Amino acid sequence: MEAQLSVAATLPGEFDHLAAVIASMQDHAKKRVYANWLIQQGDPRGAFVNDVLDHWDRGTPELPTNDSLNMVWQRTSGITLMQKLRSEKLDGLVKLFDVARPALMINPKLAERELPVGTSKFGGAPDLVEGEAWPEFNGNLHSFICQINLAEIASTQVSRKLPPKGLLSFFIFDDPIESGQPGADGEPGAWKVLFAPDVNALHRKPPHKAFDEGNFLAPECELEFEETLDLPYVSLYDLDQDYADQMIGCRRAKQLGLTKDHGDAFELVRDTLMPDREERSHILGWSHPQVACDDPIEEGFRNLLTVASEECCGWCWADAHQLYYGISDEDFENHRFDRTTIVDG
Repeated sequence: MEAQLSVAATLPGEFDHLAAVIASMQDHAKKRVYANWLIQQGDPRGAFVNDVLDHWDRGTPELPTNDSLNMVWQRTSGITLMQKLRSEKLDGLVKLFDVARPALMINPKLAERELPVGTSKFGGAPDLVEGEAWPEFNGNLHSFICQINLAEIASTQVSRKLPPKGLLSFFIFDDPIESGQPGADGEPGAWKVLFAPDVNALHRKPPHKAFDEGNFLAPECELEFEETLDLPYVSLYDLDQDYADQMIGCRRAKQLGLTKDHGDAFELVRDTLMPDREERSHILGWSHPQVACDDPIEEGFRNLLTVASEECCGWCWADAHQLYYGISDEDFENHRFDRTTIVDG
């Protein structure tokens, strides 16, 4: 059993064409190239892309829509972004195209039977290489969060900068006694990310001793992945404060040309691309803080994985927050996943 995928690129050879569009989202000429390729394949999406671009160029207040076409594709290709920017009168802020990133939304549900070794999943017992110890913090077992089989998501756009295969596994020590925080409020060793390049060398690893009060073996959940684009967190309501230049969200808003007046419209665009984003687990994309007063992922870092307080797993991070596994741009490019950081927000 493999994870379920809802992907944007469905034709042979389409993946690379779509990747070129996403890599230069502001370059609408590349969308035309993609559209004409789709037309050559006899795919009706091509004519629709050209129709949207024609209306964009003419300044039409509302761009064409077509609910019969794959909505996952519309979000991931940038069509939905164009439609919402135009309808919300944000289309003049072209820098927004440059910060749109592919993301992979995760929809977990309880597994009806034990999942095979190496399958992407939340909860259950992890699959580790021979000799790899279950991570511990001060003698207590971490909670196992999830494992992502990278080969299972290789047909999605987030895979472009990830290894083509292997297993990424995520652990956390939830510390309700001392710090009251998952990840023991940033204490070294209170979280761990493992990368196993060979899925065939994995073995199921049940916990070898009892958990402490804050950690447990979550029910095993199978995963459905769904592609989209994602826009970053910005802080528009603090722009006129003395401390605004110290906030990532404010600096980012100024760089993008956003003002307080854009607040509701910008939020609507983000909500359309990733519904319920503050309660949704996802791979890459951006972090979406619930309670933090600023972006929890520092500049020079990126969101590797966001883990929500998923009901099916029985997780409640702090007060139903989210966990953000962040990684520096340099470490991400070099696949040094062992240097991942953790933030609760």
